[in-house]
Amino acid sequence: MKYFLAVDLEGATGVVHHDQLMPDGRGYAAAQRWLTGDINAAIRGICAADAEAEIVVGDGHGVMRNVVLDELDDRAMLVMGPGRYENKPLCQCEGIDETFDVGMLIGFHSRAGTPGGLLAHTFVGSTICNLSMNGKVAGEAEIDAAIMASFGVPVALIVGNSELEDEVRMWDPTVAFYATKQTLGPTAGICKTPRRTAREIELLARHVLEQGAYALRETAATTTFTAELYRREMVERAATVPGVTVVNDRTFSVTHASAAAAFRLLWNAITRTLEDPQPWLK
Repeated sequence: MKYFLAVDLEGATGVVHHDQLMPDGRGYAAAQRWLTGDINAAIRGICAADAEAEIVVGDGHGVMRNVVLDELDDRAMLVMGPGRYENKPLCQCEGIDETFDVGMLIGFHSRAGTPGGLLAHTFVGSTICNLSMNGKVAGEAEIDAAIMASFGVPVALIVGNSELEDEVRMWDPTVAFYATKQTLGPTAGICKTPRRTAREIELLARHVLEQGAYALRETAATTTFTAELYRREMVERAATVPGVTVVNDRTFSVTHASAAAAFRLLWNAITRTLEDPQPWLK
């Protein structure tokens, strides 16, 4: 079977602060190692349950060159490179297609506006105030799960910050969830050690796959994303993308037949909203 692991950083083991999130931060190198350890744990669990597993990891945070390639389990391949629309129109899910059988989300966080959420935001924190999918506010985990479902790929496991579980339960009451830390506030948490999370993620990934305890998410006939941004000029720039509908001076929407196709339009528009080229897109 084929497995796709969409990866973020804020929900990885030990990550609690902005200085761990980008290459110029003093805590970034350690965060890279801990994230790579979480991914390797999931890979070991997958391979324990399925010795013939084919695994692709999608590095989907910031510069999207966070996973330490020479420390990654060599039973996996890595999608890496900046998230420009021309490179990665599906952002964290770029590389997935209908040939995959199971998905996992590793290192995820709660959506923008979550009270006390640890490093909470939705895709581009400086741009997106709220993002809705089919009329309901959604975070990155739910949107990535919908993208995977549009390719017929169910999500078997989500790994991230503790408060993300409440968000996940609103759209999937049964998916396996593992918390790498207990959230205390926007930049603090009670963290498990990398040795402990490595053991526990591996065991849970193996258990979920051996039990087959996951199901394909239902897909809507059409998907509409509605993005509320922080400034009027951001919407003006987004509106230059064909298929974008301006809702009001701070909000636009896109609609397509599938979540994946609608997200491609959304990501094209979001990256256009940025006035100057951003370092993480270079």
